Amino acid sequence: MKKEVPLLKELLKYNDEENLLLSMPGNKGGIGFARDEIGKKFVDRMGFLDITEVDPLDNLHYPEGIIKEAQELLAKTYKAKKAYFLVNGTSSGNLAAMFSAFDEGDEVLVERNCHKSIYNGLIMRKLKVKYIEPIIDDELGVFLPPDKESIYKALGQSSEPKGIILTYPNYFGITYDIEDTICNLKEIGLKVILDCAHGAHFGINKRLPKSLASLGDYVILSAHKTLPALTQGAYLLVNEDNSMIDFYIKSFTTTSPSYLIMASLDYARYYLDTYGKDDYEELINKSEKWKKKINKLGKVYILRESDMDKHQNGMDGYKIDPSRYIVILPKGYNGHKFLDYLRNNKIQAEMSFSRGVVLILSPFNTEEDFKIIYETVLNLDMKNVSGETDIKYFRDIPVKRFEPYEVFRLKSKWCEIERCEGLVAKEAIIPYPPGIPLVCPGEIISKDIIAMVRDYIINKKSIIGVKNNKIQILDIS
Repeated sequence: MKKEVPLLKELLKYNDEENLLLSMPGNKGGIGFARDEIGKKFVDRMGFLDITEVDPLDNLHYPEGIIKEAQELLAKTYKAKKAYFLVNGTSSGNLAAMFSAFDEGDEVLVERNCHKSIYNGLIMRKLKVKYIEPIIDDELGVFLPPDKESIYKALGQSSEPKGIILTYPNYFGITYDIEDTICNLKEIGLKVILDCAHGAHFGINKRLPKSLASLGDYVILSAHKTLPALTQGAYLLVNEDNSMIDFYIKSFTTTSPSYLIMASLDYARYYLDTYGKDDYEELINKSEKWKKKINKLGKVYILRESDMDKHQNGMDGYKIDPSRYIVILPKGYNGHKFLDYLRNNKIQAEMSFSRGVVLILSPFNTEEDFKIIYETVLNLDMKNVSGETDIKYFRDIPVKRFEPYEVFRLKSKWCEIERCEGLVAKEAIIPYPPGIPLVCPGEIISKDIIAMVRDYIINKKSIIGVKNNKIQILDIS
């Protein structure tokens, strides 16, 4: 009997569609490597470059030669004390940083809308957590990074915090003025971990948001998200002296690291050094030009930085990565349907939310690419994306009864949503979008949370942690 290869077949089929990739990875289906001859050679020979640790190719776990040299060049590019290649993605870097910076039982401040790997790290490292309240722009339907007030409020409510974990930028590509706050937090003794997954390109051009690579004690960058690197390729930058970091990086890294990923990480750094400044200048010019053209169509609206302050009652400091489009539909229209419309027109968006979509641009997008976006919006029949989602975002952080790591080994059971008031959640309940947990492990489920979950179910929206109208709660009766 002939064996099938369903995954490979579907991958090849998707590639045959020749979609315009406005999503991750940053190499845009390999196009990013075609910037010069060395990149073209890498792509042409990729299937033949898969190798293991043999002379003279060095060893990622004990770098002494070319890998050591490549990582030193990386540290120089980002102005960090030390730099490491990560072949298990930013998730491995987040975990290595958390295990290096904190000891079991330490209390840390964490953004409510942090990456899942941070939540996993809280459990694995047995940390106490104080969440920073989320900020949501109801008018635009996007969530924002926490402001200084939210950070210092969480700090004031903590007993003995040892550090803070922040995200810069968020998934929408929105940044904020946080430098002075980070410096202050470090001065009072907090370790600072910055998950900068979506900002590996920051700082290479003055029109891009600032890079915080030299500011945090640990800074993690997903090179594969925005740079010409292969998926799973990331960087960990370290700016404090901690002998434990090497051990934890090895612990969270495969003993068979991919030379393809490492080579792509080397190329991504080389690309920034060689072409980054000029290429991003050209991209931003094209991005701004076509943004104006698309907005004049009157069908969708691509956010500008000035729009952030307008909807936040005077709050300032928010900036939007100009290499990313946050596309907003008018009220009464549906972002998820718009994502489907783009997909049907061979445009792959990064994600959708209730009122729009996010498109990740790159220096490898041509004028023709922008023209395709423009014409696709021009041809949009608004009736096909009508039907606004009636979802309100939940800001309040529930009462915490147990730390997430304390919940991990406790027994649980499934309970009907309507009967969960006052009970303790075993698992996080996370609606997508926006990806901010309504409740985290160890928190008490309130009447408001139950109502919010019911709204998501009624509106047929994705919500992790709910199955067949039931929630997993602790069995501690």
